[in-house]
Amino acid sequence: MTGETAYISYNWSLHEHFSELNVIARRISFALIVMCLFWSFSIDNLITQWLGLLPLETGPNNENMSIYGPFDWIQLRWSAVILLSFLSLMPLISIQAYSFARSGLYPVERNWLISVLLLTTTIIPIIIFLIWSHVIPILFQISEASGRPEGVLVRYDAASIFSIGMALSWVLVIWSVTTISLSLTRMFGMVKNGKPRFRKRLLAISSGVIILTLPIEFDGLKILIAILSLLSANLVSNSFPGRIAT
Repeated sequence: MTGETAYISYNWSLHEHFSELNVIARRISFALIVMCLFWSFSIDNLITQWLGLLPLETGPNNENMSIYGPFDWIQLRWSAVILLSFLSLMPLISIQAYSFARSGLYPVERNWLISVLLLTTTIIPIIIFLIWSHVIPILFQISEASGRPEGVLVRYDAASIFSIGMALSWVLVIWSVTTISLSLTRMFGMVKNGKPRFRKRLLAISSGVIILTLPIEFDGLKILIAILSLLSANLVSNSFPGRIAT
């Protein structure tokens, strides 16, 4: 009866953990819907302001800025809404993840988890903000300084310009999710021969998402970006000092 009691106790404990995880997932999903509604009312103004930061000669009424694919623009607009909503919720995700895992971790593991969550849910959003506010304008400034064909009218595709920032942002978001997922598999002992059991699947899914979602502006670099992103995510997760399961 002792073994049976222990088995029942283990199953009940596991059921409680999954129930708690389900509550957290529903809470975050509801918050994501609310944030999407919030950002959807101000996204057009934000995009207009950001385009105004770029050192491009668009004319007094932006007559040199065009949208060649309306449906692509709608897709990018809602991608930006989802991205902003997800970034807004990263601190909440960090707090919920730490609260869920804290009771089952040793002090050294807790410190490691705090470091990873600060990196993936706090520092990464700051980096994304810096990319939009400084890096991309500098890149366009360098491009404009390199010159253009004389006598040729230059018109800019607003959707293509915006997709560059979106692509870089989503790569960082996918990197964050991959890093947290690989880390959680180690944290909960889902490791075999020193490697997470779902490592190959997680890396395959993440690399596929990066390759398929990067726009045509990144053709020729998609595979390289995916490899570098996943190698760094795997490197961070391998630093976890957690226990190893058989």
